[in-house]
Amino acid sequence: MILRTLILLALALSTQVRAQSDEEPTVSVTPIKDGLFLLQGRGGNVVASEGEDGMLLVDDDYPQYQPAYLQAVKALGADGVRFIVNTHWHGDHTGGNAAWGESGSMILAHDNVRQRLSTRQDIKAFNRMVEAAPISAWPLVTFADSLALHVNGETVEVQHFPQGHTDGDSMVFFVEANVVHTGDHYFKDRFPFVDIGSGGSVGGLIDNIRALLSRVDYYTVIVPGHGDLANQEDLARFYNMLVETREEVRSMQARGMDLAAMQAAGLDAKWDSWGSGFINAERWISFIATSPR
Repeated sequence: MILRTLILLALALSTQVRAQSDEEPTVSVTPIKDGLFLLQGRGGNVVASEGEDGMLLVDDDYPQYQPAYLQAVKALGADGVRFIVNTHWHGDHTGGNAAWGESGSMILAHDNVRQRLSTRQDIKAFNRMVEAAPISAWPLVTFADSLALHVNGETVEVQHFPQGHTDGDSMVFFVEANVVHTGDHYFKDRFPFVDIGSGGSVGGLIDNIRALLSRVDYYTVIVPGHGDLANQEDLARFYNMLVETREEVRSMQARGMDLAAMQAAGLDAKWDSWGSGFINAERWISFIATSPR
């Protein structure tokens, strides 16, 4: 078992798993610890748990990346995926559901993830309609608050955090390894996307990150929805950004500024680098200004 683990670690460190040709999507594999791996394609970050009970994935990227993830799974020693946990419903985290579901994977998620995947959705922030996913993409097991899986020597706690990024977000805690996948509640060193049309809110996001900070410690490995692996200090920096930028926007609102004026004025220059992702400062200001709480 030890030799096999060392071989897997060496493979993950030294190679990038590819689909059939260089033109097709690729997935990088990075060891985290204790049989856990970070898989990265184009969409949200994926965590893989490899072991005797079968492969578990947290999230599964865009649909066109599923063949590359299958190659990654095989490189880690599994023929397929036994469990998939969705952190929320967005397609860059659930796009592989249909293919995995058709191959027999059991998909688990919060109740609202199934509801949103099974119906037409309007992402108002980007003026985009998303059609219902095929039935094979819908979670087979859903929960209202939390559930626990006992897989590959790990207690995997899946905890719902309400009204943050959406109304169906969960964070996934690998208890023994002290690793957590935050889903899109956390974008490392970037402004996050708050899907207000899907039940998200800036106030809920702040509350949920505060709650997460009370649970992690110096040694916790934090896997953001987007970005590199992080730690407690990184998460605290993100939390401070959320709180301080909300106060900046509230101060402008108290002076009677409308949204256009606030966006023109912008945020403190110390947040300039945080707009380097797909959410820039103007859009982040709009989330804060229009959030229900």
